[in-house]
Amino acid sequence: MIALLYVQADGAVLVESQHPAYDDARHTLSSFADLTQRIDPLHVYRIQPVSLWQAAALGYSARDILGFLRTYSAHPLPFSLQQRIVEETGKWGQTVLQRGARHRMVLRATRSILDNLALDPEIKSVMIDRTKDALVFSDRHRAWLKRELVARGFPVLDRVGYRDAPSITFELRQETVLRPYQQQAIEQFLTHTSDQSGVVVLPCGAGKTMVAIGILARLQMYALVLTPSHASAEQWRREILKWTNLPAADVRMYEPDAPPAPVTITTYQRLTTHNRAGELPHLAALTACPWGIVVYDEVHMLPAPLFRLAADLQSARRLGLTATLVREDGAEGDVFSLIGPKCFEVPWRQLEHAGYLAAVRCVQVQVPLEGDQCTEYAVASARDQHRLAAVNPVKEEVVEHLVHQHVGESTLIIGHYLTSLQSVAKRLQCPLVTGQTPQEERSRVFELFRRRELRCVALSRVANLAIDLPCASVAIQISGLFGSRQEEAQRLGRLLRPESEQGVFYTLVSSGTVEERMATRRQLYLVEQGYTYERKDAEEVLLPALKPERMDCCETVGVPEHC
Repeated sequence: MIALLYVQADGAVLVESQHPAYDDARHTLSSFADLTQRIDPLHVYRIQPVSLWQAAALGYSARDILGFLRTYSAHPLPFSLQQRIVEETGKWGQTVLQRGARHRMVLRATRSILDNLALDPEIKSVMIDRTKDALVFSDRHRAWLKRELVARGFPVLDRVGYRDAPSITFELRQETVLRPYQQQAIEQFLTHTSDQSGVVVLPCGAGKTMVAIGILARLQMYALVLTPSHASAEQWRREILKWTNLPAADVRMYEPDAPPAPVTITTYQRLTTHNRAGELPHLAALTACPWGIVVYDEVHMLPAPLFRLAADLQSARRLGLTATLVREDGAEGDVFSLIGPKCFEVPWRQLEHAGYLAAVRCVQVQVPLEGDQCTEYAVASARDQHRLAAVNPVKEEVVEHLVHQHVGESTLIIGHYLTSLQSVAKRLQCPLVTGQTPQEERSRVFELFRRRELRCVALSRVANLAIDLPCASVAIQISGLFGSRQEEAQRLGRLLRPESEQGVFYTLVSSGTVEERMATRRQLYLVEQGYTYERKDAEEVLLPALKPERMDCCETVGVPEHC
């Protein structure tokens, strides 16, 4: 027995983060428990039903999980928790949805589960029939039933199958070489998932797009690709045309008045656009198409209204792609039921050690509030306190010195509040890209940055999206969206492309403010992946060099005037 874990009856698992065995045990622990709190040197994980179902879907048994806990626990495991682990992992595969006759579905489970569900008023209201060993429903309730059963603690193994979809014939180009873990993810999705639907979790820069392209090439069916932004949609089209022999006419952006292409690409925002009557015409049009597979890029960002799309497209295979399968709105259950369970994941550090990702050093810089800022902060509301801490003007001076220390390196300055970003961009004389920046101008700035003709760019929350900036080696985060774990991971992900070699990810935090607590929460997912944050005071950044007179960030002509 190795005294690493302190396991409690309520499912909380306390871990000594400085224990020499922690790094080896971290991945297995995170496969069935979620890191919820850091009270250094203790990390607190929690074993929950959905995390146990995810583990079971990946092939972990109750024996595997209990054996791991017994190996590392400092004390005997609470019996009630052992019972709960056995019960919850045993639920995966116990409730099965199968195709019936005449557009019906058959729900099979144990007698006790069926009796329980048959008495539920909401379930009973849509139930067509009850047989000795099954409940019968219309197939139009497929998504609703899966969501409701997950909410009631019954994960559903969906084996209803899919409608026929038009086929397409193409191949990967000869020069296309898939990495071993990408090939493994493809095989896991196609042959080891029960119904060829699920979520692939890979770090930013690890080639999730290539996994999807490999799956499309194997399925040879009409495909719909949904992305979080127009830039990422264009990037998808370029990548598909680059790595396959599909003609350009067969890979197109969605156009309302044109028939769908064999591979159609669009954005979440486009699908949630209402007309004057309050309808969602694009959503209705795409739902009516007989897709063979729907790809949800950055599925952790799936807007709540688009769970309706996921519900309406249960008759197509579903592939979710993400670097962080966490949602701040608690909708992990909806992703699990409507997209599918996690079917493949690789630890970030494992890919870094293999040379597929750049190494990144994380530094949290403590920045003081000064003068009137302290007084204003003390009497402000909770929301205003977060804003005042985020736009702390001292951060601008720290950013300027950090950029000076990394002169010549490709640097991204990332933040949530536009006023402070605009001030920093003006101070550094670098371009600022926001959601309001025209697409043509945005593309031009990014291309200059990729060619290293532009060394510094300020980004708003567009940095959270799938943007391809492989040369970035320094990121300076001056503010964030409260305690968003996924945002933190996406921003660090801008530095993970192998081309950037070793990167540095700075997070600027106002000392003694709510921002410190939010930063601790934001960092949870990355800490779970093995990253550590070293701490520096602002004085350590400001003292080594005199204040720079002018930052020479724009080394080219053709940069927007506001740079």
